[in-house]
Amino acid sequence: MSVNSLTSSVNPFYQSLQTSSASSSGTASSGASGLASESTFYNLLVTQLTNQDPLNPLSNQDLSSQLAQFSMANGVQAIQGSLSSLMDQINQNQGLQAASLIGKSVTTSGNQLTLSSGSANGAYNLGSAASAVDVLVQNSAGQTLAVLPQGAQSSGMQTFSWNGEGANGSALPSGNYQFSVQAADANGDAVTTTPYMFGVVNGVTLGSSGPTLQLQGQQGSVPFSSVQNII
Repeated sequence: MSVNSLTSSVNPFYQSLQTSSASSSGTASSGASGLASESTFYNLLVTQLTNQDPLNPLSNQDLSSQLAQFSMANGVQAIQGSLSSLMDQINQNQGLQAASLIGKSVTTSGNQLTLSSGSANGAYNLGSAASAVDVLVQNSAGQTLAVLPQGAQSSGMQTFSWNGEGANGSALPSGNYQFSVQAADANGDAVTTTPYMFGVVNGVTLGSSGPTLQLQGQQGSVPFSSVQNII
């Protein structure tokens, strides 16, 4: 397409389009970034027709290219709007699902134990049946403070309670602890274990990144997406 030079002294509007195009982000491509609206497109088209060389007018091919760029930019904007609407609907559905968990016991990813009023609860999953299972309560430094024998157990999800007593029978202070699980089968081979936090859902908070759950007996909140089981 042959057109006259559109400098700032000849055509301030074209300069503003270039500035807008250079500063914009998230458009379909650099070639379509200036075509942000119907008004912009038609103003650009009129400017091109006004400044074109009368001996070499705007060709149909160039005009088709401009129309295709405009259509592509509008299409990308429509897709972005649809995705935003879809995410809002997903967050609303997750909020309703999370609210239905209030009052129910759930397990979430993690091995944290929160000791409060002389009690703490946790859970774990056994990959296969075990003839002996021990839960080791530890401090933040990884030191074992208490060992809770669970005996023989079948495979699957298991829960346990801790009364807050240390190995010598003394009561430990309320606060945050962690735990690990050691399990062995009848042949003495180690059984795969996965620790989980356990608690009753007593509140739900809705946020831009999705709902979070407040668990009774657990400090802080956990994302709804981390829920592994409903017991």
